[in-house]
Parts: sequence; C-alpha cells; structure tokens
Amino acid sequence: MTSSTALRCLRAVLACAAVALGSPTGVRAAVVAPPIRGVVVDTAGNPISNVQVVATELQRVAVTDRSGSFTFVGAPVGTVHLTIVLMGFVPVHEVVNVPATGESAPLRITLRRTVLRLAGVQITASPTGTDPLSVTQSTVQLSGKDLQRQLGASVAQTLSSEPGMAMRFNGPMANAPVIRGLSGERILMLQDGERVGDLGSTSSDHAVVADPNSAERIEVIRGPASLLYGNAAIGGVVNVISGDIPTSVPSRLGGFFNGQSESVTPGGVGSAALNIPLGRSFAATLRGTLRRQSSYRIGDGGGAQPNSDVRSWNGTAGLGYIGSTVTAGLVYRQSDFNYGIPFQSGGEEIRIDGVRRAGQARIGITTGARALSYVRIEGTVQSYKHDEIAVQDNAIGTTFNLNSQTASVSGKTQFGRMSGSIGVQAFLRQYEPIGAEAFTPAADNTNIAAFIYQELPLTSGSAESRTPRLQFGGRFDDFRITGKAGSDPRFAVERARRFNNASGSLGLSVPFAQHFTISGSVASAFRAPTVDELYANGFHVAVGTFDIGNANLKAETSMGLDGVLRAQGSRGTLQVSAYRNRINDYITPSVTGTTNVDGEQVPLVNIVQRDATLTGLEFSGETQLAHHLVVGAMADAVRGRGAGNTNLPFIPAARVGGSLRYDTGVFSLGGEARRVMKQTRVAADNSIDVPTDSYTLLNLSSSWTIPSRHTAQTLTLRVDNLLDERYADATSRVKAFTFNPGRNVSLVYRLGF
Repeated sequence: MTSSTALRCLRAVLACAAVALGSPTGVRAAVVAPPIRGVVVDTAGNPISNVQVVATELQRVAVTDRSGSFTFVGAPVGTVHLTIVLMGFVPVHEVVNVPATGESAPLRITLRRTVLRLAGVQITASPTGTDPLSVTQSTVQLSGKDLQRQLGASVAQTLSSEPGMAMRFNGPMANAPVIRGLSGERILMLQDGERVGDLGSTSSDHAVVADPNSAERIEVIRGPASLLYGNAAIGGVVNVISGDIPTSVPSRLGGFFNGQSESVTPGGVGSAALNIPLGRSFAATLRGTLRRQSSYRIGDGGGAQPNSDVRSWNGTAGLGYIGSTVTAGLVYRQSDFNYGIPFQSGGEEIRIDGVRRAGQARIGITTGARALSYVRIEGTVQSYKHDEIAVQDNAIGTTFNLNSQTASVSGKTQFGRMSGSIGVQAFLRQYEPIGAEAFTPAADNTNIAAFIYQELPLTSGSAESRTPRLQFGGRFDDFRITGKAGSDPRFAVERARRFNNASGSLGLSVPFAQHFTISGSVASAFRAPTVDELYANGFHVAVGTFDIGNANLKAETSMGLDGVLRAQGSRGTLQVSAYRNRINDYITPSVTGTTNVDGEQVPLVNIVQRDATLTGLEFSGETQLAHHLVVGAMADAVRGRGAGNTNLPFIPAARVGGSLRYDTGVFSLGGEARRVMKQTRVAADNSIDVPTDSYTLLNLSSSWTIPSRHTAQTLTLRVDNLLDERYADATSRVKAFTFNPGRNVSLVYRLGF
C-alpha cells in the first residue's frame, strides 16, 4: 500500500464518519447538552483559583477563576469523568451524569491539602477516564512540585529516578527514556497525545526534541501499550502534556515564566507561556523555551566532557475554538537545536544541528447520541531535519530528512454499563538520509490500524472507587516499509516488507479494604523492524560501528503480564508492580568481529533476532510520619535474558533508595539516598556494553512557594550527586569511555499568574 493509497483510505473513513453523523440513520442533529458547572473550595470553604478540572476521556481542561468557579461546555450526554487537581492538594475524581435536557446539578468540590505525592490525572493509559487508581497497567505521572523537583535537561533525565525508568545516556541532549530495560524504537514518545516526529528513538546520538520545561505534566505507561498506540509501544509510552491547543476559554490572561540554571552544565534555561482569552469562544496559547548550556562536568574532579554542550530553542502558537457542540484547535511548533556528542579519545568529533517543524489539528464533536456520544478527529504534519557535522573541518557527513503525518478518528462509546473508545489511526513516514556517510537507504512507512477498548464495571450501585472493573480491547495493524532505490550501489534495488498484526489486552482492577486496589493485566504487542535494522550497510560515524542489516527480519511480538498493588490514603501512598514481558524475535545488534574503515578497525555489527524475556519488580511509597514529616522509599530491578540464558544489552542495574522530607506545603526541605548495584550481566556480543560498578547518589532539595492573590511563585534549590561520585549508568551508551555528570547544583524559579 502506497502513501497515497493510505491517505485515500483514511479520507474514506473520515467521509463515512461525516455521513454517519449527518445521515438520517445517524444523528440528525447534535443535542446541546447543558454545561457542567461547579466551584472548587478548600476545607475552610474558601474558593481556590487555577485548579485544573480535567475531563480525561475528552482530553479537555477547564481552569477555575478567582471565585473558584469553572464551566465545561460541549460535554457529551451521559457519564463524564472529571479529575480535579492542584499542586499541594489531594486530587478528586468526580463522575458526572450529563442530561440531554435541563440543567446539570452544580458541583461543589472540596480539596484537602496534602504534602504527599498522590495519583492524579492519567489520560495516556485510560481512554475511559477512569480513576487512576483503577488503571490496570503500571503508570507514572509527574506534575507540579514533583516535576519541578526532578526537572532536568531532557524528558529522560527528568524521569530517570522513577521506579522502572532509566536513561539511555549519550550526553545532556542525546538521551532517551528507558522503561523496564527497553528503549529506542520500543518506547513511543508522544507530545499532547501525538507521536513526536523526530529521530530520537532511532540512534543513541539522536535527541528527543520534546522539552520538559514546556510540560504541564508527563505521563508514562510502563509496559506494552500497542493496543492504543500501535507500533513502537512494545515497551511503554511517554506523553509530554503541554496543553498547547486550548480546550477552554480562560477567565483572564494567564501563564507562567520558568527559569533554571545548573552548575554541572553551566548556563541556563528560560521558558514562558501565555494563555489568552479571545472573546467567549476562542482562546490562544503562546510558549517558548531557550536553552544554552556548556559541556557537562564529570564527577570526582574529572573535568568537562568535551563536545557535550547544548544550544536550543522552541516555540509554539496555538488557537482553540470552544463551542456548545464542537471544539477545535490547532498548534504550530518549532524546535531548533545544536549539540555535541561525547567522543572517545582518537574518535571523530561530531555535532548535530537540526530543526523540527510540526502542525497539529484537533476537532471534538458532541453527537447527542448515547452509543457514540463524542467523536474526536486529530492529525499532525511534521518536518524534521538534522545534519551530522564533523567539527574538524565543519563538513556535513550526513543529512537526515524525516517527514511524517498522523491522522486518527476515535469515538467515546456507551453500551449499557460498558463504556470505552473505538477508532482508526494512520501513521505515514518518509525518511531520507543524504550524504557519503549515509548507511541506510531512504524509506517510506505506512501504518493503518483500527482498535477498540472497553471497560465494564462488574458491580452496580457502588461508588466508582469501590467497583471492580474489567478492561479489554483489541487492535489490528497493517504496517508496510519500503526501502527506496537510490544511486548508491549498496541501495540500488527497492525492497519492501509488510507486517500485519493483531494485538489485544485484558485487565482486571479490584478494590479491597478501604484504600487498596489490586490490578492485573495481560497484553500482546508488536514492533515492526526499522529501516536501519532491515537495510543498513555502512559505517555509522556517530556511534563508531559498521552496521549490516537483515532484510529477512520478522516483527517482534510480545506477551506482557503486569500485576499492580496500589494504596492511597490520607497518611500515605504505595505502588508495587511485578511484570514479565516475553518478546519473540527480539531484534538486537551483535558484534561479530571488526572491519576496516579508512585504515582503522571498527566493530562489525550484524542485526540478529532471538527470543527475550524481561522480568522485574518496582516499588515506591510515601507516608506521613508526623504533621510535616514525610518518608519515602523506592526499589526496582529488571532481568533481561535472551535465548540460552544470554544477557540482553544495556539493562539497568537494580536500585534501592529512601527519602526524608520536611514539608509544610509552603516550604520543604529534604534529601534522598539511592544505591545503584553493579551490573555485570552484560551482552557478550556487544563490545560497548561493559560492566558498571555500584555507586551511591545523595541528593538534596528544598522549595519555597510564595502564594499571593494573583500569582504563585516557587523557588526550588536542588543538589544532585552531593558526594560528586564518578559513575556510569548501565544504560549509558558512552559508559565504555566516559562517565555521567558529577555534582550538580540546580536552581529553578517558576512564576505562575
């Protein structure tokens, strides 16, 4: 199937949806449901402003005004899930029944203060909008103070201390998240729910362009997520949510300014945003981030790591329309970046210079029907380019061009007590490397898919938090990749592969006792091989290997089992996860020898397949020992094995840690200690996957919140690696010749208004 054929199919699907919504047998005219209105107050009855009221299954957000009031227009008839969140308060989950006529009963929501880190919104893992405690997969969410306390130069660095998370390190910019031992093309990066159109997953020298400084929150699914997101989500999903498309009209001009400076990478980051009301039905957003940081410093007096500095900026402009039956919006994003790659003595010094431009559009339609009450149409067009430049002579070795398009139509369904989502998705990708050092051909990808996800309460009449829930779904993907013929004799013949796959998931969530929920899920997932894995044939300068692809590769398929115990109460919170992910035909590089490149012997890498199994355990929890004293603990471990009990490459080492924090809600002071075990289970056929020693990290942090009538200011001081340990992560791609950053003093200031 060509790209033009795929687009025609998608247009046909959209046309059918439009006909169904307008035909005599469909919905003749959308019923204008009454708006959802409410007020949010604290325990003393005082109104609270700037509270986020999130309609999770609609992916829309309203914000309370100075009187604590909020209004949701355009909500569909039937059940709507609202999550009410504000930093420093216990999140509240409300289930609202929106009538077809009349008025909805006004809501009065009381928020209670807390110094604990509690589960709030979870859009990425829950298309039904269910309570985050009832989600059957393991999840992570960072927002508010927790996001500020852990804010790093990249999404991966920001998340790396979370249980089950690590970082594929290749410098401050060129790094990517690792989830349960998997990274690269097995982890899907999203921005506001749509794929990030960059090359961050394809190679360890490429960066993820989504910037954590622009995030309102970051959500993670740990474990297979192909059911909702398709190819490349076999290990998990990271969703950077910035709210660039307005979904409600703010009552006044608002926004934020954020500044950050770090000693380990001297320089700074500044970001700002504006949320602008434009009459009664329109709103706009403007955001921007500027980053300039010098090369990072190695621990224990190791000095600066050459060629690891970063310069980048990004900006967005969004516009939204909010009507009684239709919401719509679009956003333009641009990111420019220039950064260096750490290199081994005697190796080539390479810099990456690039730009990403992206447009995203979204339409939400309230249909008035109960069976299909809400339809969401979404799409992106993205253009990405970067040059790999040799510093010695400023020559461009390779230029990478990537264009991608996504489109989806999904609907909120309700059949009796069963609710869910159904939809179709398309993902098109056109990739072209140009230059003498290009080691793969140009390639086009086409992925068309359909999915259904449903949730069924197993009892009736109980509060949602006390109801066992069955969550299940299925998906079918048609994925095609075509390596295009070119003038280079290595890639003179066009070669195409097609992969069809059915995925499914089944999960059960059961509440017990007063504050506990136990969940279990089984999910199948798949990943099609990439152009590098299929058709590579050449020297990959940035990583120093000569790569040979395998055109006969099969798609990876996995079966993941996940068990989760959650507890959340007024005195503490707990999450324990155990998992097993069996991946058939796991694709991995294997160093089979050396070969001569320009008179130098370099590793020869062949792409091979072996069955693999990853098993692990994750633990995190906090409890309030005294009025302002909070103690926490975490631990995680993962074992990655291939056929014949061999070791998978770059598996994170086991960790244990504890924290202690004095927190009044306005001022906090605390620290954490984390022991990372040595990792000697390394891949025998990968020369850069070397063993790493154990180490201990001691981190300190303090924050001060300065509230006022119209603004909220927060100042956070953090000291990472206080003892200036010289260490290398087991997941680092440069661990064979250099180390991770040393002691870091970070100052973060945020002004919200």
